[in-house]
Amino acid sequence: MSEPAVLVGVDIVAEERVAEAARRGGAAFRRRLPTPESFPVKESFIKAVGGRAHGFRWDDFEPAGPVPPQAAGLLDDAATCLAGSIGLPLTHRATYTIRRASRRAALTRLGVHNEDAPVLGAARWGRGDGLLIAVAIVLIDDPMEA
Repeated sequence: MSEPAVLVGVDIVAEERVAEAARRGGAAFRRRLPTPESFPVKESFIKAVGGRAHGFRWDDFEPAGPVPPQAAGLLDDAATCLAGSIGLPLTHRATYTIRRASRRAALTRLGVHNEDAPVLGAARWGRGDGLLIAVAIVLIDDPMEA
């Protein structure tokens, strides 16, 4: 069995920039990004799939529970490298459902032509020293499906 292709995205942003964006965006901003940490998490997914694809919506990435074993090792390796380079821990983690335009973009970047292939997203994030940090991975859940 071959190793799955993996997309990785990283985002680091100053907490004050997110707070200012929330003030400017008001309720609409908070509906799309309910917590400050959700901003770098979603931005890291956007980077992983190659940007905001035509038809992108902020709810293309939605939390879906704990990280499954098939993604945990890859995610932990990426988080360890990032945390080591910036000196801040990434203490939270979750699996994400990737839908619509972002799902199609991920399949294209992964070179997968099977529209039904099971795309999996997972992220780790943390904060410290006035920064919000996130790393996200996107992969095909079952490489045999690709």
